[in-house]
Amino acid sequence: MIKYIKPKKEGGLDISAVLKQFHNIDVRTIMKSKMWDMCFVTPDTPVEEIIGLLGSRKHIWVVSSMKSMRLKGLITERDLVEVIAPRKIDPYQFSISGFHFRSMLFGGVETAEDMMTSDLITISPEKDLGTALTKMKKHHLKRLPVVVKGKLVGELTMKSVIIQFKKVLKWTMIMSEQEREASGK
Repeated sequence: MIKYIKPKKEGGLDISAVLKQFHNIDVRTIMKSKMWDMCFVTPDTPVEEIIGLLGSRKHIWVVSSMKSMRLKGLITERDLVEVIAPRKIDPYQFSISGFHFRSMLFGGVETAEDMMTSDLITISPEKDLGTALTKMKKHHLKRLPVVVKGKLVGELTMKSVIIQFKKVLKWTMIMSEQEREASGK
């Protein structure tokens, strides 16, 4: 539940108090939990199907099975670009230290597992939004999978965060205006 923040001064909001309150909201409150609206595939899904899905989606969650929903990885538009337009390397260089070379051109990419990112940063629904935003900022992420015991239960996106913050600001401004009218100012 969001509490009303009184104006800092007449006609203005104490934005730092609003932000502090906003950062204390738990992830569960604003995460996108409409699982029916999220896109999932299993690790053995053919790359052709992945390409078709990415034609209408920005990202796809890879789960071990549709029944267990255990999170295995994520495929984004960037992952697709990496496999269809790989980085150029010296033809005499056989390995790249610290870099997993994936390419449709040179083979090795046939399934979702071959092109997914598996080292994911996750968050639990009980954590606060401040923690989630810190992780997103630190790792340059637009979305965080929300996980309970390895099972994907939703996602937190920057879009959902922005929408919720707009709602908090609007609600706070309405309450502030009502308070001013009630006091006769």
